[in-house]
Amino acid sequence: MSIPDLPTIPEISSQTKGGIKYHILGTVQQTLAVELQPNQVVYSDAGGMSWMTTSVNMSTKASGGLGGMLKRAVSGASAFIVDFSATGTPGQAAFSTDFPGKVLPIELDAGQSVIMHKHAFLCAEKSVALDVFFTRKLGAGFFGGEGFILQKLTGPGTVFAELDGDAVEYHLKPGEVMKVEPGHVAMFEASVSFDIQMIKGIANILAGGEGVFLATLTGPGRIWLHSMTVSKMAHRLMEYMPAKSG
Repeated sequence: MSIPDLPTIPEISSQTKGGIKYHILGTVQQTLAVELQPNQVVYSDAGGMSWMTTSVNMSTKASGGLGGMLKRAVSGASAFIVDFSATGTPGQAAFSTDFPGKVLPIELDAGQSVIMHKHAFLCAEKSVALDVFFTRKLGAGFFGGEGFILQKLTGPGTVFAELDGDAVEYHLKPGEVMKVEPGHVAMFEASVSFDIQMIKGIANILAGGEGVFLATLTGPGRIWLHSMTVSKMAHRLMEYMPAKSG
């Protein structure tokens, strides 16, 4: 069975170093369409796939075996991953963003790692290793915000991330610091130091409107930030929700 023609919507087409061809479709809420040849495999968290052709095979398995599954389950990340491979003939699998935003491909060399929010991970080539990331600083683990789980992806290979709104990238110099509202942190290179700190000043905490904690990212290395956060969008929408009747 041949791969159907792609929709006539704006797209970016390219190919990973591993030889997998992909298309990033759309503008406001993008979709990643991956073309798989026999023996080519990509994987995502369980529930990450949007659609696929009949020649693509799904294989669900525990992430990192029993030990990895338990570690991911305790952390709040998905305990299972799904492999997508073409069986005999070429196929296509598509992964859509959950929120209006951008799909960003990141090429990782052997041993190179990137740390990302669990909701930022879309899919990756099978050669990329996936693990839960535990920061050494206790505060970052407890006060990163609800659902603030970090994952570590290590090359070689390409990983695809989804960023809410626009993807804003900074390259921090050694010792350079960026303080960020935690919900805007999408991902950062492993060379970047990450911590969560309480905002200073009673007035800032009570009336600043920025929450109680800020993420601190210290260079060297690249960081990627969401321009939009789901929590802020939900807060704005609450203004238009009907009040509950007593």
